[in-house]
Amino acid sequence: MVINRHMLSKKDIKRLMNEVPWLSEVYGNIEEAEVIKANDNLEIYRIMNDTALVKAVVSVSNTSMNLTYPTLLAANKYPSLVKYYPVVQVDEGAVKPIATGADVMRPGIRELTGSFKPGEIVLVKSPGGRVIAVTVSLYSSDEVINMSRGKVLKNIHHVDDYVWRLMSEVHEHK
Repeated sequence: MVINRHMLSKKDIKRLMNEVPWLSEVYGNIEEAEVIKANDNLEIYRIMNDTALVKAVVSVSNTSMNLTYPTLLAANKYPSLVKYYPVVQVDEGAVKPIATGADVMRPGIRELTGSFKPGEIVLVKSPGGRVIAVTVSLYSSDEVINMSRGKVLKNIHHVDDYVWRLMSEVHEHK
């Protein structure tokens, strides 16, 4: 499944840290990082033995977007990184469908923290506070607040998806 993996140069690590502000807060001075290129549209970054970050081309509303986002592992292991993203908390009934890949529908949202525009990364939390999915907003936070129904967030990373399985495989074969 893994096509290519290599260690990043110091220059590439510095570039990545500038691009993703929470990396330095969570990891401090990063000495080594590895990129695992699964295909032309997906790269996973291992930082200090954590599968921490994903760069992927994601199709949202018939538009291809280059997105960078934390893995569920990193989002749950390092709560401080959550403050870098808007968060929606969903009700208990929405947890299982979302955690297994369903998009987020407006009626399931109980709380919204932070603001966002269409196409931005939004983390989804369960009532217990666990990050269960990484999503892309289809509307602005202001629009979502004023909606009563409809799909509002596209699920791009959840438990047992391609990235999750790839992370497990990478961890086993390091």
